[in-house]
Amino acid sequence: MCRRPVADDIGAVSEAVRWAGELAAVAGLSEDIRYGVEVCLEEALGNLIRHGRARDGGKDIVASFRVEPPGARLVLSDRCLPFDSAREPLPDKPTLGVLTIGGQGLRLLRAFCAGISYRSGPDGNELTLVFEPRPPATDGEAR
Repeated sequence: MCRRPVADDIGAVSEAVRWAGELAAVAGLSEDIRYGVEVCLEEALGNLIRHGRARDGGKDIVASFRVEPPGARLVLSDRCLPFDSAREPLPDKPTLGVLTIGGQGLRLLRAFCAGISYRSGPDGNELTLVFEPRPPATDGEAR
């Protein structure tokens, strides 16, 4: 598993996303998986940096990425107060034609990930996102 510390700075998000995207590309993962990894990492890190509150000291954010052919696993660890995004209820669906900024991150994670798990303990938190190829869409079915 490749690991990368991520600074508690919103500017560090794009660097981490680029890192994960390059690892996915070098591993030969599909564009769908690579895109999902990038979108979910950007969303999860952005929320952690903007909204996470350190338990004591710094947030100690680390992104870990492992290729698991034909997919991948992304793990974010931190030392913030717990927030279980795997169990948090989704916000209300946006009204057709009304686009609001914010509040859709959980929906994005659940749309792109084949699996999401979360654990919290005295040493910190771990959010695990699993990415797998999507089955091809059938005629008339949206992807």
